[in-house]
Amino acid sequence: MPTDAPTQPRIGLALSGGGVRGLAHLGVLQVMEQNEVPVGCIAGTSMGGLVGGLYAAGVPLPDLLEVGVSAGIMDFAAPDRSWRGLFQHKKMASYLADILGSPDLTFEDLRFPLCVVATDVETGEVVLLDRGPLIPALLATSSFPIMFAPVRYQERWLVDGGVLNNFPVDIVRHMGADRVLGVNVPPSVKLPLEPAQERGGLSPGSLISFSNRTRDWKTPFLIAETSVSWTSGLITQERLERCPPDLLLEVHLPNVGVFATGKNAQVIEAGRAVAMSHLAELVDLKTRALPSPWSRRLDELRRRLQRAWEAFCEPAYPCYPPSHNDRLRGDHPT
Repeated sequence: MPTDAPTQPRIGLALSGGGVRGLAHLGVLQVMEQNEVPVGCIAGTSMGGLVGGLYAAGVPLPDLLEVGVSAGIMDFAAPDRSWRGLFQHKKMASYLADILGSPDLTFEDLRFPLCVVATDVETGEVVLLDRGPLIPALLATSSFPIMFAPVRYQERWLVDGGVLNNFPVDIVRHMGADRVLGVNVPPSVKLPLEPAQERGGLSPGSLISFSNRTRDWKTPFLIAETSVSWTSGLITQERLERCPPDLLLEVHLPNVGVFATGKNAQVIEAGRAVAMSHLAELVDLKTRALPSPWSRRLDELRRRLQRAWEAFCEPAYPCYPPSHNDRLRGDHPT
């Protein structure tokens, strides 16, 4: 007597923000397509939202790879006359409409469910966009403060979702994914071990030295970006502990800033390389049988009890984030 084949797990993809670093998501998608690992839903923030939105809309991956290699910040740079940001969104909206083939595409037109994350700049709330017009939502999730003006959408002023949820692994779980693949592209900076010898004044020698070091003008911005990102990194770490993905891919790209130029192809290749190094685990997401309902409930109970025990074992007034200073690690203050 024939039996029904087991249902294939629904794989949800969580794509982090990260500006140019987020192009690494394209490399991961390339490996998934080549190995027939299906995507059942996507939640993305900032560049992760843009990549997820275009992919969910059915833009062929080779076209996305071509756009990813060639696109740069100047393709979207149009001065914002409202002075709410350096750039407005009209040029970017037109660019997205050309790629999508229509300015009127909605979430309901997509191949599979998509949710992009934004932040209400007036209330500080996380805003989940998963219905209605697609392009305004993509503009909102990627509206990096200072660089781009806030987007007026759904009667809110919205900015980049990375302010509060840069890696929406929890959102994918709520979208009903059976298995979650998270792709994170955190910032990092690598500084030389010894500071460069400086030549003071406006002597010809010092001017020549400065000219030779013009390639380093981005370093202060990289340091600032990485330093500020530790705050969102703490939120991300807490989110990963409470709602871990089944597979986490982290693509580390030292000294590649949000708006880095000329490194698109290397970033995409880095994403592909990380995905290939975890190929067996990627394929396992679709081939491994789903646990029974009672087993899932038991696992959920175990996770809840573990979190409760960890909370019980914490100091009465714990420091957050945890300090590396041993004297602050005692259970109770002396």
